[in-house]
Parts: sequence; C-alpha cells; structure tokens
Amino acid sequence: MTIKDIAKLAGCGVSTVSRALNGSDEISEATRARINEVIRQYNYTPNGNARRMRQTAAKTILIIVNGSSNLFFSPLIEQMQTTAAASGFQVAVNYIDEQDDEVLCAQQLCTEQKPSGIIFLGGDIRNFSRSFPNITVPCVLSTASAEELGFKNLSSVSIDDFAGGKAAMEQLFSLGHRNIGILGGDLNSDGPSGLRYSGVKAACAENGVKEPVCELCSYTFSSAYEAAMALYHECPGMTAVFAMSDIIAVGAVRALLDIGLRVPQDISVIGFDGIDISEFTNPRISTFAQPLHQISSLSVRMLVNMIENGAQAGHVTLKAQYKPGDSVSRI
Repeated sequence: MTIKDIAKLAGCGVSTVSRALNGSDEISEATRARINEVIRQYNYTPNGNARRMRQTAAKTILIIVNGSSNLFFSPLIEQMQTTAAASGFQVAVNYIDEQDDEVLCAQQLCTEQKPSGIIFLGGDIRNFSRSFPNITVPCVLSTASAEELGFKNLSSVSIDDFAGGKAAMEQLFSLGHRNIGILGGDLNSDGPSGLRYSGVKAACAENGVKEPVCELCSYTFSSAYEAAMALYHECPGMTAVFAMSDIIAVGAVRALLDIGLRVPQDISVIGFDGIDISEFTNPRISTFAQPLHQISSLSVRMLVNMIENGAQAGHVTLKAQYKPGDSVSRI
C-alpha cells in the first residue's frame, strides 16, 4: 500500500494524502475522514521520513517528485538518499501529481517541515518563473535547467535535451529512415519533451526532411500504447518511431507488436533515458541513456554545498549517450 493507492481509494490527489499524513489543516474534514478510513481499513503505516524531518530540520533535504509513476525517477531517488546520508542529511520524499504546481507545494512544505534544502525532480519551468521567489531555502532543480531563471538559491543539473533529440533523429537518419513518427509529452513546453522536439526539428531541417508526425502522450505505458496506435494510423509508411522516454518506447513497442508489426524488421523504435527496463524488454530498447549516477550525486552535492557553505547557485548540463539495443535496424 502506497500513498498513491490511498489517493485512488479515497478519491483525491497524492499531494492531498501527503498533506493529510503530515497533519496539514488545509484539507477538508470530509476528505481527511475518507483518507483516514482507507488508512484504517488497510492498516497503512506512514513512512516516518516526514516526521523525522520536522524533528531534525537542521539536517534534512526534501525531494519533491513530479509524478508518482515515472520509473526514471526511482534510481535517482535511491542514489540521492545514499549520497545525502553520506553527508549527514536525512531525506524526505514527497510525491505530487503531474498536474500539481511543484513550487506551490514546496512553499507549503517549507512552512510545515522547514527543510534545510529542496531537490525538485522534474517540474515545469513556468511554475518556477511564477512562484519561486517566495522560496528562500537552497534548492536544486534536477533533470531540467534553471540557469536562465537566474535565482540565487536555485541550482540545476540537467541533460542537453536539445542535443539528445537531435542525436536520436540523426541516429535514425544514418540508418536510412526518413518517415519517422514522434511520441512525447508537451512539445511546446520548455521541459524535456519540448527541448527534445526542438532538436528533432533542427535535425530534420539540416537533413532536408519534413517535420515528423507527432502524437502526444504522458510518460506511462498505457498512454504510450494508445498514442502509438494513433500514430501508426496517422503516419502511413512510417519506418521508425522516436519515443521521448524508454517508458514511452516500451508502450509503443507493445502496440506495434499487437498491430502485427515486427520490431525492428518492419519498424524501428528508439527511446530516451536508459532506465533498467530498457535492458529487459524483447526486443531490448535502443536508447539515449542519461548519466543517472552523475545527475543524482551532483544534485545532492551541489545542494549540500549551498546549505553548509553558502555556495552560489550553479548549473551543470550533461549529455545523454547512445546505448545500442535490438529495437532499431537499417532500412
């Protein structure tokens, strides 16, 4: 039983359950009663991280995770906890719904828990532009760049998503593919999907290829599956798919196989992220792997340096590396 399960059974958001477990008075009594009934019925024992955090606020880091089902974040969180512990810090992990404003959630949690610093895993840059000046503790935005925002207490560790999207297309071009479909999130955002798509367009322009057909989806297997089905019918003659995450790639491969296509003999699929599941699918997913250990360890070390030494905000941009699999072939 997780807080995501409680939220589903109680008919509310993950962040609402988190606030209830932390004793917040900003939820209605009716909602609190539903949550408490689910907790009683399933004999749920809350994780003690948040409670310990309030008791030892001087040595605690809060990690706010945007989305509770993104497998990409799991190894990052685990490594962050290990690195933080080695520096003498406890960690409290707080999951929020993908549509929630992570900065507003952070403001509330700063009031309730008074952490030494915050790591944001994922998020929307527009929320930081709008609300971050109200947060005064040292923070790190992990997996997205905050350099252009210019906040003195906000560092960032990110991937060059533009270069990654461009490299993924060039990899497919090198194998003879020209009719390529795209699966991803908000392609107009300043987040990973938007930046990767900008790289896609740049690669197409440089190679004289028209902009590809795109289908939007969330970073879940089921959403990717449905989007891949739609993309197949929207893009006749498509020979390859660039999925903007490995989770999306796995869902896409399943859909294409169910249609009756062979991967990669009939259609190639390339992913992004390099998470463990890409190694254990059939076929194994070809992907651009992010340096997960570097992202997690740098995020914590930069935050600890800001907390303990008053270091200025810094920004690090890393590169994804191509990791060959079995889901891509030459035409």
